[in-house]
Amino acid sequence: MKNKIFALVFMLICILPAAAQEQHLTHRQINEDILFSPEFEAYRYGRRNDENGVGKAWFERFRILHISDIHQCNDNLKEALEVAAPRVHAILNTGDDANGVRSADAATVRKELDASIGTVLETNTIPFLQVPGNHDVTGLTKKEFFDRAGNAVQRFCPDVVWGDKAGYRSYGYMDFTDASYNGNFRIIMLDPFDYDDGMFETKYQFISAVFSQKQIDWFIEVLTDAASEGLHVITMMHYSFGDSTVFNEETANPDATFCQDPFMIPDIIDAVQHKGKISRTYEDKAGIHDVRIDRDFSDVADLDFVAHLFGHIHSKNNYQCQRADGKKYDMLMLGESSLGISGTALNKKHVERGTIAGIAFSALEIDVFEKAIYRVSYGAYLNYDKSDCSRTAKIPYRFE
Repeated sequence: MKNKIFALVFMLICILPAAAQEQHLTHRQINEDILFSPEFEAYRYGRRNDENGVGKAWFERFRILHISDIHQCNDNLKEALEVAAPRVHAILNTGDDANGVRSADAATVRKELDASIGTVLETNTIPFLQVPGNHDVTGLTKKEFFDRAGNAVQRFCPDVVWGDKAGYRSYGYMDFTDASYNGNFRIIMLDPFDYDDGMFETKYQFISAVFSQKQIDWFIEVLTDAASEGLHVITMMHYSFGDSTVFNEETANPDATFCQDPFMIPDIIDAVQHKGKISRTYEDKAGIHDVRIDRDFSDVADLDFVAHLFGHIHSKNNYQCQRADGKKYDMLMLGESSLGISGTALNKKHVERGTIAGIAFSALEIDVFEKAIYRVSYGAYLNYDKSDCSRTAKIPYRFE
């Protein structure tokens, strides 16, 4: 009997290290499976040629990792950060690290944000920008959110410019002007939860979107300044813009209640692009944050608006921003799937834990000559009923 016990113990001693090694190799294999080569490397460089009028030469495109809707799958977040770090110039997180729904969830939301931000602080090494999602702000004060996500952004982007000098707002911008890639960019972080502390569940509900006059005034100045400086502009926010009553796979509209006109910000971008005018009050359904815009943009420099990045509906859609009445904007929207859970909104992707299909994110490579974005998708990217989807896509960002 003693000999049998000894043999069993000896066998376990031999097997356990091997099992641990196999687990480690599995993790490494995941890393290898979702490396950006060869698709990523194929789009990493563009070529100037006679057609775009710049002469023949190779250039490096500006590259972004877009992640969204982590929902506490922090192992997947870590995996994405490790893979991305040597290959992209910036990581953009469009929100929902946490899972809060009610003000009563505030303590849990704080704990969940601490966990995901802790993963970023431990793992990340490159510029990182983050905006709040509706699951991130339930019951939290602005300071509580800023002390977590805002401080992380500040750490990785020390030159970030915040819209509120008090420091407790989550809107701001970061300029990327490194000579190693082609084009200079301004990434603008927008906050659709721009109401005072304590108004959640009293004036504004779980998926409400509202902007303060201060944020809109700031956005206009930041946008027109970017045009004057020749910066290519990207906006990022948890929601897309659109009529929430039209919610389907083709339009990928926001599934959120915009308390002001859901096209207020597209109207601003459109007016700047076309050197137009806005003289209008955008009324707040809650009767608190009416926004007045009275601006003539006829003398503003040319604006190259690249795209608006969003999450929320867990769908990797790309579409032109447009109203239900048919008005179209020269404005590209790019969504992203949930990083770590099966889609509960539009994108019902199949998740296989421990494999490439257990993670979802995209690399965006921006070509300012072609006015296009090369998107390479990784992980569980397929829509439930669209088996012919491709991992790679060339998406024009000019419609006019």
